[in-house]
Amino acid sequence: MDFLEHNKKLFDEIKSRIDSDPENTENYLLLGKLYVMGNYYDEALKVYEKLLLKDPLNIQALINTGSIYFFKKDYAQAVNTFSRALETDKEDYSIYYNLGNTYAEMKQYKQAMTSYKKALTLNKKDGALFTAIGILHQDMDEYPEAVANFQKAVSLEENNPEYNNNLACAFVKMKMFHEAVYHFKKALEADPDNTKINLCCANAYSALSEYDTANEYFDKVIEIDKNYYNAYICKAISLCDEGKIKEACAVYDKAVKIQPDNAKAFVLKANLLVSEAKFADALKLYKKAMKIEPNSPKIYIHAGNTSVLIDDLVGAVKDYKIAVDLNPDDKETILLYYDTVREYVNRKFDKEKTVESK
Repeated sequence: MDFLEHNKKLFDEIKSRIDSDPENTENYLLLGKLYVMGNYYDEALKVYEKLLLKDPLNIQALINTGSIYFFKKDYAQAVNTFSRALETDKEDYSIYYNLGNTYAEMKQYKQAMTSYKKALTLNKKDGALFTAIGILHQDMDEYPEAVANFQKAVSLEENNPEYNNNLACAFVKMKMFHEAVYHFKKALEADPDNTKINLCCANAYSALSEYDTANEYFDKVIEIDKNYYNAYICKAISLCDEGKIKEACAVYDKAVKIQPDNAKAFVLKANLLVSEAKFADALKLYKKAMKIEPNSPKIYIHAGNTSVLIDDLVGAVKDYKIAVDLNPDDKETILLYYDTVREYVNRKFDKEKTVESK
């Protein structure tokens, strides 16, 4: 039974109230809210539009309408609606906050920051607002500013797992892993079985070369979700960094069993085998990855590089040529291709010349 059927009596009752008292705006707001709760956004929009015909300055209807357009990814309409709301009330910080979020999704960062800063002048006690500003700075690769705003959010809600996780991730970007670990663990105090946070914490410990602790967190993630593909990938990378090559290969194999149609484990294991000078085995894995992702130029480049290492210039030329065809704007790969072709031609010419001289 879907949401509408399950709540049919309530919907009928509110619609009846609207019919009997069409000037009561609260019933429209309530009906629209119910539709949103059931993810019936188009029906909610119709309700709010009827309300706005009666009361064009109804601030709540405008905010709700703008929010629906935002969730529908119709950002231009959302901006238009929130701007209409501001014409009604220039002192409602939530309008500036929502407008900032919309501009951020549109990657119009300057307008987003202007909206957020205006919201801050009206409310400096909302951690979500500081979080939004931090994410905006992060999107612009301004990590010190992101950290500063995430810290303000944490100062308002010290045990909020989302705020601590955001701060920890920003510290990771700045390679401040001790600080990152502290806040990942704070986040886990409130949400101990969150697999993503546990995995991030494991990666941070690995970056600190504290591999035993990292493995404890990796194993915890896998215990919670045995099919978490990225957990196996990250654990294998950590084991490589630790120098445990055999164990890393075994973990990559487990990842392959979980997602045999994902090329990532094949490529990473192949890269590892190349570093161990097991070139033939590596090429076999690259070939498997090519079948999964035939349009990935990086895989062909890896294979071409490996062929060069075993002096198979014909194989290298073949793979580089495919990579160039897939990404004709990659000047570095074009250079690799032509250099390898030139080397192959020169060798062949020298060989023929030697034969003739005999």
